[in-house]
Amino acid sequence: MPKIDFSQFYYFPCLQCTEVEQIGYRELSDDDKDAILPIFELGQVKYEAPFEDTISAVAAIVKDRPFLLDLSKDRAPPAFVPKNNPDKAKTDKLQAAQDAYNKFLTWALATGDGFANWRELVSKFPNAIPVLQFTDPETQGKAILRQAAQLLKVGVGQLAIRITQETSEAIYPVIGQIAAVLDSAAQLLLIVDCGQGRQRIAERAEFAKSAIARVLEEVGPAQAVHLSAVCLNDSYTNPQDGTPKLYESSSWELWSQASETFPFLYGDYGAHYRIKKTNTYMPGDWRAQVVYPMDEKWLVYRHPNSQDANGWIEGSKAITADPNYDGKNDCWGSDLVAHAAKGDIAGVSSARFWHGAKINMHIHRQIWYAQEVMGGGGEG
Repeated sequence: MPKIDFSQFYYFPCLQCTEVEQIGYRELSDDDKDAILPIFELGQVKYEAPFEDTISAVAAIVKDRPFLLDLSKDRAPPAFVPKNNPDKAKTDKLQAAQDAYNKFLTWALATGDGFANWRELVSKFPNAIPVLQFTDPETQGKAILRQAAQLLKVGVGQLAIRITQETSEAIYPVIGQIAAVLDSAAQLLLIVDCGQGRQRIAERAEFAKSAIARVLEEVGPAQAVHLSAVCLNDSYTNPQDGTPKLYESSSWELWSQASETFPFLYGDYGAHYRIKKTNTYMPGDWRAQVVYPMDEKWLVYRHPNSQDANGWIEGSKAITADPNYDGKNDCWGSDLVAHAAKGDIAGVSSARFWHGAKINMHIHRQIWYAQEVMGGGGEG
């Protein structure tokens, strides 16, 4: 795989393997796909789906394009048991599938021989830049180093490492040791994940500043000038019902504050709100939701009636008629909205397409906005 110059990419969307995220990415134009370096987290596609489905799904949508390969640490939640009329056979089958997924996840995160099982997974994706895995840097330092060394030994020329606010300080000396065995720190991408949410922006930006400062301290000044880092965060939220409403994004403000001391690249979760599931319960009702992403805002319509497919038509009409609608998105998702505004939702009268359309438009819009913000041009 050719070496990637991380600094040539402005936007790093971080996506998991849900159906809606697959749709959002898959329907991007070739130009949009070429303009990003996505981070794909291997995770459960849907309940009951085995890990093998995740592997095949990622391989199918990225094809031969370069991408960053990570692993979601989220375990499959336990099967939901209804209080009324529980179907034991059905529940047992679902629980068995969830247990099998979690067993595979445990296998993938085993530390033996430098995370050998994870390295085996990486080998299935020759166009992937692997994100180094760990769960406890205080006790896994040697295993992390061996993981990096063994990946480099088999010809993986570039690596990434991801840290969060929960990551132990013990990871920083390990990063310094990894950088020391590389020919150049340009081979390493640091992903500083500030998490999801619209609160504590200054606090999370301060984490990004302190994290990059600790890494630069460990790698030393000669290597520091070659290091690239992504500030990753997302502030999309669950919208309220009603007519189109503007929701401000806090993501670029967080990035701006973090970038006061280091030229961070930009990444987010594709405007996909990640929910931690406590079980597999799926609500029986749904409400049509139409989202039109803009540079640092989302124009959102959420239909007041549940289980009403006409909501996507009404929502698209309301969005396109709203004075805040700018019509600048030119992609699959915006075509979906335009057709629905004319009453046409043939083949897309399911929520997954509309969540996918939001992600598709958001990624398309952020590609060009990130270039504009970072001085690389953009649309117009």
